[in-house]
Amino acid sequence: MNHLQSSVEVFSPSEVEAIHRSSLRILDRVGVRVPHAETLERCRRAGAKVDEARETVRIPPALMEEVLAHIRTGKARTQAGGQPAKLEGVISTQAQVVDYSSDTRRPGLVSDVLKGIALVQHLRSFPTCNAVVIPSDLPAEIADVACFRMVYSYSRKPGGTYVLTPFSARYVVRMAEAINRPAWFLLDPVSPLQFRKESLEIAAIFAHAHQLLYVGSMVMAGATGPTTLAGTVTLHNAELLASLFLIFALTQEYRYGVYNVGPHSVDPRTMACSFGSPNQALFAICVAQLGHFYGLRCVANVGLTDSLRPDFQAGFEKASTAVFGMLAGIESIGCQGLVGADQGFSFEQLVMDNEWIEFCNYVLNGVEVTEETIAADLIENVGIGGSFVAEEHTARHFRQSSYLSKLLNRDLWEAWRAEGRKDALSRAHDFVQATVGHSPSLDPVCTPEQFNELNRIVEEANAELGHSALRIGQNL
Repeated sequence: MNHLQSSVEVFSPSEVEAIHRSSLRILDRVGVRVPHAETLERCRRAGAKVDEARETVRIPPALMEEVLAHIRTGKARTQAGGQPAKLEGVISTQAQVVDYSSDTRRPGLVSDVLKGIALVQHLRSFPTCNAVVIPSDLPAEIADVACFRMVYSYSRKPGGTYVLTPFSARYVVRMAEAINRPAWFLLDPVSPLQFRKESLEIAAIFAHAHQLLYVGSMVMAGATGPTTLAGTVTLHNAELLASLFLIFALTQEYRYGVYNVGPHSVDPRTMACSFGSPNQALFAICVAQLGHFYGLRCVANVGLTDSLRPDFQAGFEKASTAVFGMLAGIESIGCQGLVGADQGFSFEQLVMDNEWIEFCNYVLNGVEVTEETIAADLIENVGIGGSFVAEEHTARHFRQSSYLSKLLNRDLWEAWRAEGRKDALSRAHDFVQATVGHSPSLDPVCTPEQFNELNRIVEEANAELGHSALRIGQNL
């Protein structure tokens, strides 16, 4: 056994069942508001109880159980524990960019999106590349389409951004088809128990185009959900199951296979959403247990912070919530590169987040135990008072037996002072400058024909909006 094994739980099996049954009861007796004619009709055909006048859908428990049986992607994790999955980071598109060197915050630009694409190609803990900001130097109605165009054109990793309108959705799916890369949409409810008409329209467009739909819910304890954690988890679970049902009604499948996101708490002093409270660790464990109960892969909003600087608070909140979630079995954490609770995006923070995720994944690899790694013969040969520095065994195993950080301080006092007393933030800034600078040069990763087609689609969308010719990024 050379991988970490863990079992972290807050619910007993009977308590998981109680939350599941309560969620089914809510969906059966209360239901959800679905203000979209096509989705209502699809839900009716799937067997739900639909009230067109009130635009509500109620889901009988037996029907929801039948849908869950269809979408299960694996067996629930055993109560005895299991092997935590490798952590992966993702990016949430923000409105603002924070510059720590000048303590300023400004609206995001096209150049920031391109810089983010270039930077993520160097970050191993980020298998996807989403736009880091909404570019304020483009018309708002076209910004999400333009971001997809930039990611599709220049990123070797899959990605995109939040699709904001049905208008954008039509052009995003056309670009995805042209480039033969996936587009995705998060069908998330507005708590408690309702969906936006625009979100349902986007979901229908994506369903017709056979693009990815996935689910999420962000109930806030004490605001849009009960103040008790168990009550918030129950509402979150009911909303997630409702989203799963709607996707199944639209597509007859759930390809994404993820139990996603998770609840939050509000700070009772400000009533603002908290990203770093200890409740996030508890919610992550709850999400992991429920996700495994449904046979779905788990994603939870941990590894986040409320701090507006990468200080002790930020590091402690990120690490502690992520580790609890990781040991409970989540596979992906909350969006990284954030400043506080969605207060902006920082390139340096993204680099530091990549570092601590790699740190955690190093621990997840565990300890390999073989005759070679036990090294009893070597210890016997070196003997009492010897040294292992010059041994061939040391050279052979040194790299995989050490975590060599580019950011974290391992220097002696004199070397640290000679370097200029640099901390992780300043080293992250150096890394950003060394890899991408201020204006990175990007070459298209697609064929010239695909590149031209992406540009043509964006220009067509722009023309439909009645705007003049639009120039986005490089080589257009």
